[in-house]
Amino acid sequence: MGGADSRRVSSALLMATLDVPQEYLELAPLVVTSPTTRCGTTLVQRLISSSDNAFVYGEDIGHQIHRLTEQFLAVMRHCDQNRDTLDEDFHRALAGTLNEWRPGLAPPAGVMLKAWVSTYYQLPATLAGFGQAMGRPIWGFKWPGVPEAGLRAIQLLMPRARIVYLVRHPADALKSAKARKFVKTAEDADAYCRAWAANLRAARTLRDDPRMLWMRYEDLLADKAGAVARLSAFAALTGVRMEVFEVKLNTFAGDPDQGHSPTQYIAPARLTAADREAVDRHAGALIDELYADLGRAR
Repeated sequence: MGGADSRRVSSALLMATLDVPQEYLELAPLVVTSPTTRCGTTLVQRLISSSDNAFVYGEDIGHQIHRLTEQFLAVMRHCDQNRDTLDEDFHRALAGTLNEWRPGLAPPAGVMLKAWVSTYYQLPATLAGFGQAMGRPIWGFKWPGVPEAGLRAIQLLMPRARIVYLVRHPADALKSAKARKFVKTAEDADAYCRAWAANLRAARTLRDDPRMLWMRYEDLLADKAGAVARLSAFAALTGVRMEVFEVKLNTFAGDPDQGHSPTQYIAPARLTAADREAVDRHAGALIDELYADLGRAR
């Protein structure tokens, strides 16, 4: 997997040096993400997919690529840390001189890395090819709540990947999460606010990267045309349909007691005093910085 059509990719994050075919490094998914769920990623997904030349898949694809990325990184760390032992054990076993218990016997590290390069890129390469075939060459996936390390890994493995990062006021996001039954207890609310703040602080380190578009959900709704123009310029979209804003969807059709709705839209829940205290405790400083125009109380 070396040669003129490949490029070596290495960093402290990857732990190992990879020979990656240039065609894989040209893959350019759009990653629509946010600090937590319920921040507006579905609306952006629908807007992008309404265009003439792009399509964004949902969270199943996001989770699959996330799991592949984590597994690939784990294999690279294992190969980097155990390369000499892996190679020696294989060659001794091949020669018939390995007499120790080795339930994890594997090919040499270089062979494993080559195999995993082929494995990892098959999903995004297939999706890119399918997009080209159906006239939607710009493709991507929705993956809310992605940790910053996951974003960095994807950007390293696919340097042309672009990130649309949606930020929503945590009080409003929490109301929506409660309505959807993602948050049911005071402990859930505390964990949700803590995750919102932690993921947002980490993602801010990527904010100046030209491959990231940082958008507030509130601005998207307040200036629809302006926000769509920014999104279109960033992702090279054509023909985004503004009527997407007219249809409100945020849950499955079904029983509101299960977090669903007969209309597929469920209204936000009320916050308790404990909920508001969790918002202030974990996210207050970030709200003051990012939402000075709206304040903490929502």
